[in-house]
Amino acid sequence: MNSLDDRYAIRSVDRAIDILAAVAGKNGLLTVDGIVTETGLPKSTVFRILATLTARRLLDRDEQSQTYRLGMLSLVIGARAMGELDLRRSARPHLESLVASTGETVHLSILSEDNALCVDKLDASRSMRMASFIGFLDPLHCSGVGKALLAFQDEPVRQQLMARMRFEPHTPHTITDPKRLAEQIVEIRARGYAIDDEEIEQGLRCVAAPIRDHSGAVVAAVSISGPTTRVTQDGLGDLARAVEACALAISEELGAPEHFAVPRER
Repeated sequence: MNSLDDRYAIRSVDRAIDILAAVAGKNGLLTVDGIVTETGLPKSTVFRILATLTARRLLDRDEQSQTYRLGMLSLVIGARAMGELDLRRSARPHLESLVASTGETVHLSILSEDNALCVDKLDASRSMRMASFIGFLDPLHCSGVGKALLAFQDEPVRQQLMARMRFEPHTPHTITDPKRLAEQIVEIRARGYAIDDEEIEQGLRCVAAPIRDHSGAVVAAVSISGPTTRVTQDGLGDLARAVEACALAISEELGAPEHFAVPRER
């Protein structure tokens, strides 16, 4: 456990949280066996805790697939927490402007342990909407927001994150070589934005830029995502400028130091 003082810890509560985190970490759709694998808990213990969590609507069970996902009470609690985020409130008008100007889907994500957690999403005004949702977890090594968040962390943090990566392939374009990712991070830091070129889903391209808070630390990333038929290689430069401008505007709302607002030469 992460507590500094375990004297007041309650084992059953701790285990219940482990199960909730496992289900949330897989975006739902975990079977009992999957939960056992993720948590390392005995199957009998998992059954007992699942019964309580589903009864209290913290989890829901799909009878057909025999899988579990976050329930209504979890969503209510999560939505309330999201609603309290200064980041989300400050970013929303700028995200709306970005969707209006590009017509593509926009995501706002933060670093959550070893993933990028979507805290806000605005769907494209055009066809082919994405299946992502608020609370969705993207891997750091192959998503636009993930690579933007990873690239602009302090070196010790970035090294720790990369050391824990599984580099799971999602498409033939996914980077699975740590050395290649490290090289791409250098490129991302130099140009100021990250690109997901069909790395997490074939036919989907994304460009993302980092958002900084009052201390200058990167606390979030904003991205534009769309089908490769619309988000073309030739058009990436214009979309990158749009997403960088959005990230800068949000950073200014959060009080980022002025020297981060200096535009780069193109």
